[in-house]
Amino acid sequence: MVNAATRRRALALAVRQRGSVPVAELAAEMGCSEMTVRRDLNVLERDGLIRRVHGSAVAASLRASEKPYPVRAFEAGEEKARIGRAVAALISDGETVVLDAGTTAAEVGRALRGRPVTVMPLGIRTLVDLAYDDQVHLIAPGGDVRPGELVVTGDLAEVAFDRLRFDTFVLGACGVDARNGVTTHVPADARVKRAAVASSARTILAADQTKLGTVTFGHVCPLSALERMVTDAPTASTADLQALGLAIDHI
Repeated sequence: MVNAATRRRALALAVRQRGSVPVAELAAEMGCSEMTVRRDLNVLERDGLIRRVHGSAVAASLRASEKPYPVRAFEAGEEKARIGRAVAALISDGETVVLDAGTTAAEVGRALRGRPVTVMPLGIRTLVDLAYDDQVHLIAPGGDVRPGELVVTGDLAEVAFDRLRFDTFVLGACGVDARNGVTTHVPADARVKRAAVASSARTILAADQTKLGTVTFGHVCPLSALERMVTDAPTASTADLQALGLAIDHI
């Protein structure tokens, strides 16, 4: 039997590809009841992936800069998982690690399950994901929680970086560009990320290829602040970054 997460992923993909699909048609394709599909669609609508209209599901209209976390979580899932595993392989047992709050950094958290490491996630989803792992020493961050994204932000989120020093910061990005470095959509988030960079011995950027060449509003750091980047982008598309001396692991 297909689990709910897999079924919802398939539903969201079907609606995004076809624009509008009747509930009855979705139920027939998924091999489940219309009531089950309606429940799934309610969850997808809550997360901003689809809209419900007169017995059908229609694709949500979103600009790239406004994609909510659940939408991004559906995109390039396997690529992000591979990046996550590659980054986790660069982290040694016993390290202290800050994990950024994006979808790719969340995959790093999943790849660290069962490892004797100390982790402070900036995303509440990863905090919950690792909460019951008896090998991971988990530190809860402070700060305000931004709705939807569930990332900690604000002055209190920066306090830990005044008191603690970490071995590795796994940084996510909304944009990576040779001229502008690493950028994010929300300037308040950029402040927290900069504090994490300053308190960590090294910073590893985990970014899928869709982030390359993009510049967003909040500047985080120059490429010189990074030890390396792990990406699924082809080698040719990162030539300008490598020319500036950035070490890049292509997975």
